[in-house]
Amino acid sequence: MTFDDVGLTLTARTSEAVDRADLKPGAEALFRLFLQREPEFGFNPDITVDYPEIDQGVDSPFLDEAPAYLAKRLAELEAEGRSVGRVVILTTWADRVGAALTAAGWTGQPIDMPAGPDGTWTYALNRSDGAHTLYVEAVNEADPKIRPDFLLELHDADGRLRGGAWGSIHDRDGQRYAYLATMTLDEGLPPGVGTALGQAVDAAMRQAGVGVVHLGTQTAGPFYRRLGYRITHNLVPGLRVRTDANGQTISTDLVMMERRLADG
Repeated sequence: MTFDDVGLTLTARTSEAVDRADLKPGAEALFRLFLQREPEFGFNPDITVDYPEIDQGVDSPFLDEAPAYLAKRLAELEAEGRSVGRVVILTTWADRVGAALTAAGWTGQPIDMPAGPDGTWTYALNRSDGAHTLYVEAVNEADPKIRPDFLLELHDADGRLRGGAWGSIHDRDGQRYAYLATMTLDEGLPPGVGTALGQAVDAAMRQAGVGVVHLGTQTAGPFYRRLGYRITHNLVPGLRVRTDANGQTISTDLVMMERRLADG
């Protein structure tokens, strides 16, 4: 299948050819399209998701004293009758919270994404045999490192944005890496468009000299695996759920993934 076969036109640009400021509006439009599709997935009722308030990293109970913040949240959940057996944190603020969490008995692991947010770590604490999980996400969405270096856009014959992808590119130790920040499609597109878009991202990254692509996803792990990505970290199994066309409940894990383009 080609994009022409389904009436779509692909445009691919990188910051080596145009100014990053010219890519930003397209990246923002794709993120808005992504958010429109998010309600198709719900959260597992056995998992509580917590997003701590973080004001540009300046004033935040979580960043200032993470163990105390988490103890309070756990007490609140226990008071509601939820027995929390495991707590998982994903954060880009490891420099602020890592030492305190480690001292409090948490197990930490870095997530190395050279083109992704610096200081990305996951921390976990197993407390009991309780069936409930608390997942805490404290990520700097305004990290200046995550700026659009590549942008792929799909438009239909009327010029309407129907999907695409964008992300950042960085060099480290003689190797070029990419971080796929958003890849999404509008609803109603025929089967095969997503695979074709993933292949177009691969081609664009190879042309840009990228050898490894990283991403994180709550909802699309199985799709990316079909594209050749492998899971590097499975943080929260069964975090998201949706109902398919047959009425079956489908769950997906929160995973971090990697694609080595030399592998095919």
